[in-house]
Amino acid sequence: MTTTISRNNQSHPEYPVIDDVLISNTTVWAGNVPSPQSGWLTVKDGRISAVGTENMPPPNAKHIIDGKDKSVLPSFVDCHTHISAAALINISKNGSAWRCKGDALNTLEQVVAADSSTEWLVFFFVDWDSWTNPTPPTAQELELASGGRNVLIVCESLHRGILSETALRTCNLTQFLNGRFIETSHGIPNGVVWEESFSACLLVALTSIIEGLGNEGLKHVMLAETQRHLAYGITDAHDPSMTFAMSQVMSQVNEQGPLRISWSEVGSNGPISSAGTGEHLEHYGTGPSSAKIFTDGAHRCAMCIDAGTAFNMGLKIFVEALSNFSLAPIRRLLTGDMAYSKGKFYRQGALFTPPELTDRLQSLGESHERLKIHALGNHAVDMACDCIVEAGLTTKVCLEHATLIDDHNIEKIAKHNIQVSMQPGFLPHFGDMFMKMHLGEKYRGLAARSMLDAGINLIMSSDNPCGPLDPLHNIRCAVERTLPDKRIYLEKEAVTQQEAIYAYTIAGTSGITGLHKRGLEVGAPADFIVLSGDPFNHTTVVESTWIDGVVVFQ
Repeated sequence: MTTTISRNNQSHPEYPVIDDVLISNTTVWAGNVPSPQSGWLTVKDGRISAVGTENMPPPNAKHIIDGKDKSVLPSFVDCHTHISAAALINISKNGSAWRCKGDALNTLEQVVAADSSTEWLVFFFVDWDSWTNPTPPTAQELELASGGRNVLIVCESLHRGILSETALRTCNLTQFLNGRFIETSHGIPNGVVWEESFSACLLVALTSIIEGLGNEGLKHVMLAETQRHLAYGITDAHDPSMTFAMSQVMSQVNEQGPLRISWSEVGSNGPISSAGTGEHLEHYGTGPSSAKIFTDGAHRCAMCIDAGTAFNMGLKIFVEALSNFSLAPIRRLLTGDMAYSKGKFYRQGALFTPPELTDRLQSLGESHERLKIHALGNHAVDMACDCIVEAGLTTKVCLEHATLIDDHNIEKIAKHNIQVSMQPGFLPHFGDMFMKMHLGEKYRGLAARSMLDAGINLIMSSDNPCGPLDPLHNIRCAVERTLPDKRIYLEKEAVTQQEAIYAYTIAGTSGITGLHKRGLEVGAPADFIVLSGDPFNHTTVVESTWIDGVVVFQ
């Protein structure tokens, strides 16, 4: 059931071995709970051979690196980074600069005029909710602007998109037409697709891009993405959304590059569909067999808010709309399908009923050693916890995101000792949205401090490309919680520097294997990074990344 690939990085001749190394006169974040100390570190035979303070004379070594003003940290582990998706997105078109529907249509017309051969025109990183007039183009408008081409506009969340009429026909979405994943106007699809229907469309578009690249071209862009991870000090990475076809190429990439990559399988409808449909993967990279389940969406995350908080939210949003002479706050409030039951308002984002989710978890738990469970909203988190316990899988799962939660969620997660993988890099972007929702402190976004205080095994990761990949940026977000305009979102939820580094290094591998990795201590594998300065100085960058004592990025 498990496919674990153990590789020796010395088999890669492009990464020469520099054995018997002393990094002197530096700051070493040493120990299994990394703490900064002035001193030195030595490496021999791929392992940490000695660690000392500034008051201890270092041993002789063949190679000496002056670490003055630098820092040495355990290498970063990203247990939630979409390597395969990011690789393809980086060679696709970018719509992040669009500010209105006109921008999108004008760009599309220009691209069509310059490119008459590409089968699919795909634009990523589009956030039409942030436009001055948040009305996206329709399928008909995309059809006219493209001259009848396959067009897919992908939301930055990677959970929804917009298709042209031709693209809707190409994707043949008949299995979803009677569901809630395709928006319609007067019974006709308007082009907007969500969740599994979006995933199926994305799979069709990406398959076309992959076929255009060919096997060698695909490996090239994938290896480039792994190199980007190494440049940020990441030595171990887990892709939580791996299709069967992409896993074949990823296995080759894993062998050709030094980055240790593992992955989770998804369903037959593509990277945003829950595992349990389609065939199991043959390989899972450097980690154990793993599967991904989505309990809710992204924009349609499953939330539950008490009536009192809901009333205060509505009142504050109404006042905000009046004071700013704008309907945008009210439009945000009315977005989403809400239901009222037993004194609470529920946002209808759950993708399973509790019995369905329990059955899926039990089935996947029998065939896989690890499960990744996507749950963004507090209602999804609550349901996921109940079903995890019902299925008897508390030690096999990593709960992904838990982005907007309450005290009840935290108590339940802590009680059953369930892991959580959080993405602090979301704070600069989504912190403002949380503040505009006027949820107060009862329903908290990215509640890291509360989780740690409750004793929860908290891991930090990126969700690249939905979130920024750079771990240094992300740990600073966890500590500072500062928005781009210098406001601070829920300062009480900030963590310490040591806690942030621990969650992104030592704890990181537990999100993949269930076990923590060793820190910078004698006998541990020499997986570390050398930084140009203090990790929490915003000018500090990664100077070198080491795996098993081999420099894999300089």
